[in-house]
Amino acid sequence: MSLKLLWAAALASVLAGAAACGGPSGPSRPAIALATPPDGAPFVEVTGLSSPVLGTLAGGARSPEEWAQVLRVAVDASSPPMLGSHQVVDGTLRFVPQFQFDSGRRYQVRFDGAQVAGWDGGSPAVVEATVGRPAEATVPSTVVARIFPSGETVPANMLRMYIEFSAPMGRPSGVPFIHLLDHDGQEIAGAVLPLDYEFWSPDHTRFTVFFDPGRVKKGILPNQQMGRPLEAGRTVTLVVDAAWRDAQGLPLKQGYRRQFRVVPPDEQPLDTAAWRLQVPAPGSRTPVTAAFPKALDHGLLQRALNVTRDGTAVEGDITIDQGETRWVFTPRAPWRAGTYQVVALDILEDVAGNQIGRAFEVDNFDTVDKSPNPQTITIPFKVK
Repeated sequence: MSLKLLWAAALASVLAGAAACGGPSGPSRPAIALATPPDGAPFVEVTGLSSPVLGTLAGGARSPEEWAQVLRVAVDASSPPMLGSHQVVDGTLRFVPQFQFDSGRRYQVRFDGAQVAGWDGGSPAVVEATVGRPAEATVPSTVVARIFPSGETVPANMLRMYIEFSAPMGRPSGVPFIHLLDHDGQEIAGAVLPLDYEFWSPDHTRFTVFFDPGRVKKGILPNQQMGRPLEAGRTVTLVVDAAWRDAQGLPLKQGYRRQFRVVPPDEQPLDTAAWRLQVPAPGSRTPVTAAFPKALDHGLLQRALNVTRDGTAVEGDITIDQGETRWVFTPRAPWRAGTYQVVALDILEDVAGNQIGRAFEVDNFDTVDKSPNPQTITIPFKVK
């Protein structure tokens, strides 16, 4: 064999060995990064995976829980995995979040190749990284704007509160940043349900705080063991930590404290006969108002009451004031003479969960209407 042929054979042998050791089908050496395409939202990307591993990931159906075992993205190790989709694209494994990553917030990412069938034994199998988008602002400015109920008193069987912010907040649950203090300044343990993302308003400026209904409702085991979180005749203080981060990844400008006086539980259903309507004159845009004998749920008041005429909704704007005891509807066009209706959905509640014609303390849950569409109650009035 000539020297030229020997050199060609040796070079081919070296190249083949290199391909076997370090090419796409060789041992996996994953790396994690946050990709920020100029024409789309950022996503997490895992590179350096072998072709067999990528093929296995692309070909097998996995539940969200199984995907999280392979590639997990979360705010921290104690938080649930973020919602999103896992994709194999252009030789990489991607995680595309359902909601965009918050600016200024850091996220922990963990890839575990050992969770992939046929993992080739590459080292390391587990790779972790911290990724995040830079903050768009550097000075905290978001504050707690309002708390509902807005009155000075709350019933001992209150079910929920609303915290409204001056600007959009981050995606994670705010429960870790919310504290209820008793009259001695001690935190009330287990008062708030540890619920998550879905209880943000669409614009992420309002967070709903749910009290544990098992403790609020009489006769339920948690209620028998621990009693209600709120004690009539005492005070309770809501504390919101400044460490709660907004959509820019910045903490609140300042913490928040609000004290309430707890009154006896309210166990009476809503009675529309006790509502007092103030009716406008025709040709005006004077509001129609409904006054209630007790505070109703602020969030439900915004969507469970409306005005109709001949079965068609009247266009207008709603405001709620006087401690959620008055509902004000201002039409966008002047009133015409005729008969109208205030229409109330039966999902409307007061702050203790009492609905129209039915108290929260029903004896049997089987009596609760389970139909998917809420029923309506109409209160007619005439503009004349």
